[in-house]
Amino acid sequence: MLDRPAWRDTNLRVPAPGIAPFLNAFNPATGCMHFWSSSAYKLGGDVAESWLHFLGERWLKDLRFPQQIAACKTADDVNVAVSEFWQQASKDYSAEFNQLADITWAAMRETMDGASENAASDAEKCCGKCSSK
Repeated sequence: MLDRPAWRDTNLRVPAPGIAPFLNAFNPATGCMHFWSSSAYKLGGDVAESWLHFLGERWLKDLRFPQQIAACKTADDVNVAVSEFWQQASKDYSAEFNQLADITWAAMRETMDGASENAASDAEKCCGKCSSK
């Protein structure tokens, strides 16, 4: 057979189109998949970097907390130290979650802008016989 290489012969490859053109023909949304994959990788890296940086800073603050408690002279000082610690932790986590939301929103906005540009370029290629215009 012409399309099948000899048994255990890995040097010969039969030329064939990739599967992507077939997917794009059956589902136009797959034409935008490269936007999703590049943005998803970048988003994952940015989120991981931001989160690990935050955890490192927060861990250092958490390690200083027992020293602050040990330095307290009265029960009121302990109450103040504990309340300040939890207030600061709450502010830090809130700020970090807002930053992660901003990073995610920026990546999604970039993805949607790229997808709309791709759709606009596809619309320009349209022959005018369909209802896409």
